[in-house]
Amino acid sequence: MSLSLLNRSRDLLQRYAPGFDERLAAIPPAQREAPQSEVIALFKQHGPVGLLVNREAGGLGANILDAVHVQIALGARSPSLAVASTMHQFSVASLLALTQNGGGAEGLLLAAVAQKRLLLSSGFAEGTSGAGILDSAMQAVHTPEGVLLSGSKKPCCLGQSMDLLTASYIRQTPGGEELMVALIPATAPGISRNPFWQNSVLAGAESIEVRLNEVLVPERMVFSAGYTHQLGDVQTVGFIWFELLICASYVGACAGLIESVTDAARWTAHHRVDLAADLQLAISALEGAALDIERNPQDLPNVLARLLLVRYGIEQRLAQLSDQAHAMLGGMAFITSNLSSNGLMACRGLQFHPPARISMATNLDTYLSASTFSMTGAHS
Repeated sequence: MSLSLLNRSRDLLQRYAPGFDERLAAIPPAQREAPQSEVIALFKQHGPVGLLVNREAGGLGANILDAVHVQIALGARSPSLAVASTMHQFSVASLLALTQNGGGAEGLLLAAVAQKRLLLSSGFAEGTSGAGILDSAMQAVHTPEGVLLSGSKKPCCLGQSMDLLTASYIRQTPGGEELMVALIPATAPGISRNPFWQNSVLAGAESIEVRLNEVLVPERMVFSAGYTHQLGDVQTVGFIWFELLICASYVGACAGLIESVTDAARWTAHHRVDLAADLQLAISALEGAALDIERNPQDLPNVLARLLLVRYGIEQRLAQLSDQAHAMLGGMAFITSNLSSNGLMACRGLQFHPPARISMATNLDTYLSASTFSMTGAHS
């Protein structure tokens, strides 16, 4: 059986990646989420890798609403894959924003992503405790040949399967500190990988430590994302895509847990409908946020503020929903398998992605009274 609230999402995944959902469903759930899971390899071979790249460049040309539903569908099958693929898609979206700013090489890279099915991983500082969400994760030394980057990203999703790593560093200019984005081949000399993730939940996302030791990046592979004291369009677009798709991934994870409840016809119709009502509320909130982004491209900072409010509301809703679904699956499901418990804990992951609600309270409170929003100074 299939939860009807997932039908649209799965239909769209089928449109953009025919047969991929069936391939995922054929893998036992525990294997999908295991450390040696094959879901990322399947995604690279058969999944919607070029989802956000326009059709002219060989991509799938999905709009923002369709992308939300694709992530929901992925989350329902494999939370690990949904989280990992979010890092890829948001990196692609950031490159798209760079091309709209007049870049040239970025467009060629996007075409290669779509046509050669390249996976991008994020080396930004979003996983570093206490780091500003705009902070650079790398130290840079400029040379005549390019930029030497050193540093570490942990956790780094897609760390084993990535083809390209996106990393950031600060360049000092007369106008202030400029956030630079570097695109680095995963096979570049100086890159090493180390184990990092110790939790059995989301273990299939390939979240490892990636270290850079004086990795040379040619200038043609370095692009500006704007000044750190002013959230530019490129950075804003990147954050919007990240927040939207990571929310969709966890809503999908919760939908998958609820699907287990409805498949087993647990408890009463009244209880199951209550679960579905709250799940639909979360899905509809994401759909509304996607439309807000699409319809207000000239007001992105305030769109981001509203999206963050949606995200924090969904965080609370998912905690309640997953608790109830876990209880409804019952004691025997808890005793005989880790599936229900891992599903419960996977739904909690959203709160650990930046920016944490507590770090944004002052910024959002200012927005509520002044109708203007800035993420400057926010910390993860």
